[in-house]
Amino acid sequence: MGIKSLRIIAIAGLAAGVVLALAPAASATPAAHGNGPDRVIGHGINAQQSSNWSGYAETAGGYTTATANWKVPSVSASSTPTYSSAWVGIDGDGNSNLIQTGTEADYYSGSAHYDAWWEILPAAETVITKIAVHPGDSFTGTVAKVSGTTWKITLKDDTTGASYSANHTYRGPGHSVEYIQEAPEVNGSIAQIAHFSTFSFSGLTVNGHGPALKSADEILLVQNGHTYSTPSAPNSAGNGFSVSYTG
Repeated sequence: MGIKSLRIIAIAGLAAGVVLALAPAASATPAAHGNGPDRVIGHGINAQQSSNWSGYAETAGGYTTATANWKVPSVSASSTPTYSSAWVGIDGDGNSNLIQTGTEADYYSGSAHYDAWWEILPAAETVITKIAVHPGDSFTGTVAKVSGTTWKITLKDDTTGASYSANHTYRGPGHSVEYIQEAPEVNGSIAQIAHFSTFSFSGLTVNGHGPALKSADEILLVQNGHTYSTPSAPNSAGNGFSVSYTG
């Protein structure tokens, strides 16, 4: 099974399925990545599978801007720590570069935890502390090339108006674009995906236009032979889809 580029979260004191820290902190460990996803027979048309990603990715190249809207899902209680991230990004499919921004929805230490973040691999995740994230909030995320190696990352909570926007240096090739629900890596291992409520990505754009998603772009999140997260077929405009927990 191929492993997509990973967002890495480090939890101090994580052992034997027990989380001792009160909140996740980012790790500076470079992302792990593989040679792309395996093909899954019998689901959609050329559907792919990954142990950490579900959603849609395109790999035609030449990508310089991507935008997505989504509602933050709620997460259910779990007996062991579980994690999930919804995000939009460029690169990461087939290479170890990635610029991305999104929201986190996790369950650990007996409660659900939500936050906003941005990340440029191989550097650590940066939590956007000025955005308080709540399940059901509507978010818009954008990564866009300004010029040369200058890119702008923007994330806005459309429900509360809180936002983040800043320029950063990024040197990736713009090979792929993604709209993803992810099981991030925690202390060196891909986490169990959180039991999240069904939610939708909408208003998707790439290079200023709709991405025209197709079934061949679909990715299923499969762990230990079981499908845990499944995207729907694209909407009729090819610029949106829903994601459901299927564990």
